[in-house]
Amino acid sequence: MALVNLIGLMDHARRNKYGVGAFNVPDYETFQAILDTAVAKQSPVIIDVAEVHLKYIDLDDVAYVVKRAAERAPVPVALHLDHGEHFETIIRAVRAGFSSIMFDGSHLPFEENVRQTAEIVRICHACGVSVEAELGQVLGGEGTSERFEADPSVFTDPDEAVEFCARTNIDLLAISFGTAHGLYRGTPKLDFDRLDAIATRTKKPVVLHGGTGVSDEDFRKAVSLGITKINYYTQTSVTAVEATREILAANPDLVSYPLLLQQTREAIKKVLAHQMDVFGSAGICARFPDICIECDACTVPNVSLDGVADTGGHAYQHAPASAPADRSDKLTDDDVQTLIDAVTRAVLKGLNDA
Repeated sequence: MALVNLIGLMDHARRNKYGVGAFNVPDYETFQAILDTAVAKQSPVIIDVAEVHLKYIDLDDVAYVVKRAAERAPVPVALHLDHGEHFETIIRAVRAGFSSIMFDGSHLPFEENVRQTAEIVRICHACGVSVEAELGQVLGGEGTSERFEADPSVFTDPDEAVEFCARTNIDLLAISFGTAHGLYRGTPKLDFDRLDAIATRTKKPVVLHGGTGVSDEDFRKAVSLGITKINYYTQTSVTAVEATREILAANPDLVSYPLLLQQTREAIKKVLAHQMDVFGSAGICARFPDICIECDACTVPNVSLDGVADTGGHAYQHAPASAPADRSDKLTDDDVQTLIDAVTRAVLKGLNDA
């Protein structure tokens, strides 16, 4: 199935009280680990490509790879531009086929954030692309051993959140309520009352950024209060680096780079699988057949990423037990695209009429 955007997926997550992991892809090994895990856990997944990571991976190339893989994956897959700060990058992502984008204007004054976000929404919605925006500031940084903590003075104000959502027509709202990007100094103290107020009053899917350091218990509580998208990257990176060190220490004569990557990927998959369990997204494709209206991926033949039909043992085999054996009525690619276009127009009309 083609990529899904986040409008329907986040609505489904909000109604059924689970969160979907948005995992950053700075390289193709990480992407493979994410998709393999999502399929094994029967979980929807968001592939995040951060603008700051475009020095490691090409935007157009990764869009092509993810789109091709999504066609064969029997779970909903969204391709999302993470922390897009430049208009040019956002337009490039839309043209490349990203199904969702985040415009991060959190560093701007409120009125300017509203103005720029609303313009991005108008453009992206015309293309069937969902939009996430941020209000308040999630501090910190990535790619460094320095540790950070949250600053309550820049937490998201619930009154401003209501106004921001109404004036911009965004689909998801990223908020600041106690997390930080990168490694956290100490233990995050999440402001759950603030989260509850924002989710209740805006009636929007709410996004948690800076997931590293948050306890499993706090993740579950955040999801119960309205968090539907959870950005998770730093711990994945830390796991990969630590696994690489351990593998090389245990095998000092190792000279096979592909074998090193393969073993590191397995370590990443364990972390991702645990997080999908904690977020509540594991097994969603089996437990909630109505999610198929967003995806319909299980109508795709069981074909592996190299184009060879699966006969057993490959990760890309899942189909729900209730799937009919005769797929002769499977929609053609043109039928699917026509349906997507019709649904997108209906959704956008509903948003504009709201």
